[in-house]
Amino acid sequence: MMRLSSVLHWVFILLLGLIGLLLTLGGGFLIYLGGSPYYLLAGIATIAVGVLVFRRSDKAPKFFAAILGVTLIWSIFEAELHFLGLLPRLAMWLGLGIWFLTPWYRQTLRIPASDEGQDTSKQPANRWWVGGASLASIAVLLLASMQDYVRNGEGTIRSGDAVAASDDWRHYGNTEGGTRFATVEDINADTVSGLREVWRYRTGVEEDFKATPLNIDGRLYLCTARNVMIAIDDATGEEIWRYDHGIQPPMENQYARTCRGVGYHEAPDGYAGQCAKRVVTSTVDATILAVDADTGELCTDFGENGVVDLWKGMGDNHERFEYWVTSSPLVAGDNLVVGGQVADTQNLGHPSGVVRAFNAMTGKLSWAWDLGNPDNNGFPSEGETYTPGTPNVWSIMSYDAELGLIYAPTGNPPPDYFGGIRRKFEEEYSSAVVAIDAATGKERWKYQTVHNDVWDYDVPAQPVLVDVRLKDELVPSVAVPTKMGDIFLLDRRDGTPVHPIPEVPVPQGSDVPGEKLSPTQPDSPLPDFHPYRYEKDMWGLTPIDQMACRIEYRTMNYEGMYTPPSMVTGITQTGTMLYPGNFGGFNWGSVSVDADNGLLVAAPMMLAHRLSMVTKEQVAEAGPIAQFVLGPNHPNVRYTDDAPIPELGDPDPNDPYDFRRISAYGYPQPFMSRLGTHVPCFEPPWSQIAVIDLNTKELLWSRPAGDMSQSGPFNIRSGIPYEVGTAVRAGTLTTRGGLTFLSSTMDEKVRAYDLRTGEVKWESKLPGNGLATPMTYRSRQNGKQYLIVTVPNPTWRYPRDPATNQYIDSQAVVDGKGGYVIAYALED
Repeated sequence: MMRLSSVLHWVFILLLGLIGLLLTLGGGFLIYLGGSPYYLLAGIATIAVGVLVFRRSDKAPKFFAAILGVTLIWSIFEAELHFLGLLPRLAMWLGLGIWFLTPWYRQTLRIPASDEGQDTSKQPANRWWVGGASLASIAVLLLASMQDYVRNGEGTIRSGDAVAASDDWRHYGNTEGGTRFATVEDINADTVSGLREVWRYRTGVEEDFKATPLNIDGRLYLCTARNVMIAIDDATGEEIWRYDHGIQPPMENQYARTCRGVGYHEAPDGYAGQCAKRVVTSTVDATILAVDADTGELCTDFGENGVVDLWKGMGDNHERFEYWVTSSPLVAGDNLVVGGQVADTQNLGHPSGVVRAFNAMTGKLSWAWDLGNPDNNGFPSEGETYTPGTPNVWSIMSYDAELGLIYAPTGNPPPDYFGGIRRKFEEEYSSAVVAIDAATGKERWKYQTVHNDVWDYDVPAQPVLVDVRLKDELVPSVAVPTKMGDIFLLDRRDGTPVHPIPEVPVPQGSDVPGEKLSPTQPDSPLPDFHPYRYEKDMWGLTPIDQMACRIEYRTMNYEGMYTPPSMVTGITQTGTMLYPGNFGGFNWGSVSVDADNGLLVAAPMMLAHRLSMVTKEQVAEAGPIAQFVLGPNHPNVRYTDDAPIPELGDPDPNDPYDFRRISAYGYPQPFMSRLGTHVPCFEPPWSQIAVIDLNTKELLWSRPAGDMSQSGPFNIRSGIPYEVGTAVRAGTLTTRGGLTFLSSTMDEKVRAYDLRTGEVKWESKLPGNGLATPMTYRSRQNGKQYLIVTVPNPTWRYPRDPATNQYIDSQAVVDGKGGYVIAYALED
């Protein structure tokens, strides 16, 4: 019978041969693409070690130690002392090296005839070369693991600039300007360790739960998926009322199952009608609903029996779920201001991105801002519609009552990744922040964050109003977070930059037929969150999948953030690396500020997409390129020889909505390993939380946001609480108590950070992954300060299951009781 050592000997030889062959073949192709020679050399050396092991030569450990030693030097050169950069470069070799230190290896050595009968365990066989190289590698890894996060200072402390105190949370972002700043400070850096859960409420509604509740007069007001509105007691968590309008959005559309928040309005003094205090929501079936804040009953004098139909003026030739509203209405004085989300597809002629204001008491239209028809601030003429296909305002808007301005963040018009057929007014207003007169709906100023946006870099976040001190002047400003991970700081009176924003040259030379690119883009001087990604930043669990990601990096076009989208032409040109990807950077969660001191708290994602531009013919062929780019289950990979693409004829150049004029379609996919490991293709962190001093433009501190305890390769929960920066789905809350809270990292935790230092002062386990921004208030019933966190049930983990196109359920148990509202307070 073959001895165990002999079996392991042959297994080890086969493993070395397989690894060496993969590294040699892949490494050779990587060199052909202009990449690092390391993998080819490591592959050849690994095969050589395999041959020496096969020959039972005691020189094998010395050769293997050379591989490990060279790898260690190369790893430090590329990753410096970044622990998660070093670990996958070294871990496989450290694991393989263990074999040379085992007694089984010694038993496989060829023993000279003169030494027969001697004790082979005393023969060093050069194995300690491996031990020495391994100890050196482990020492470097331990040193790297002790590196701290970035800390540059504690920032400005202003005197005499404190904002007015308030115990409530009356708007989605607490203030009309979206600061997410709370002046209550019982929970502070010294007391936060005493936070404990005091009650939890279950909504009874499943699906997305992105709502940040409001707190007014002892009640929390919130909405769930399908726009179910609920009021609960803010001290006990007991339900007071609920209103369900029976909305049923299409389940296949993840974006049409969301309600991020409600609005609250009080009638002027002397009002004698119904619903003097009302809660309003804009819905996923394109309406506005108003209910009595005391009873939850529909306000029948609002609109038509309590409902305003937002489809009016949009035309009747579209499916209802091409247009919906997921963000809370902006309460601007006595008006409710809404935009809307438009279907994000490759087609043209979608519903308009018009912004409208309705009287909060009657529901009548106050004004409309249709950028394609700016002179008409009412409903369209008979037989006409608001301009189709214009950039929409799907996120939350802000309001400055003193200036009478509404700040609207715009998206980009369809198609997302091709600008060659866009109309002039679309280009001028896409991916911008527009200041609209709150009384008339007329534009007052605009600032564009991306020119000729062909990257889907629309402004997705609520503009945040904050005052910035420059020398002796307090400048009323608006901070505009973008998907690029940039923040633009503008004077909110006229849109001029607070700190100069230069226009810089960007890459040109698109190979997409008919494409138009801007030669320059604005470059914000504030700290950004989109570092240039090099080949050495590519990542994986082992050198093999790391090499695969490097190969893909080399086959994509990448010259930085504004790299033009490029065509898929073959195995050596598979598109463009889009970094940051179209999820951000920043998204609808926006940022928070310490409004007293002008400090901004950011929690951006730092994930990439592979963006592939393909022609209709490539999609129709559904050949290897289209399958590789889109995946076999993509709905556009549907044409075969048995079902060819229809004959479409020539496009009509005079029809702005003729989709046949689109010369190429863009398909983004998360830049994840294609080897099935479900890990991003470049090294962590994949998100950060950071604080910027807006007065000085200084980055005070930054650190990864979230750990890998609830994630890992192959979608397996690793349980390792090491900070990697997970996906972040919402924003931060900042308080006068010197804290900032974040509850939407994908590790099922809520954390409190010291605003000045970045130190984690408190954390608590959640029943799932949060999707909303936390909020806080002091209850008028008992005088306690509460921290509120909402969590959906089920919760969802990125990415989607390619077989079902649904998000992967990250909870072990889905109990049917709906989402959670969880309250924390200090121990008595």
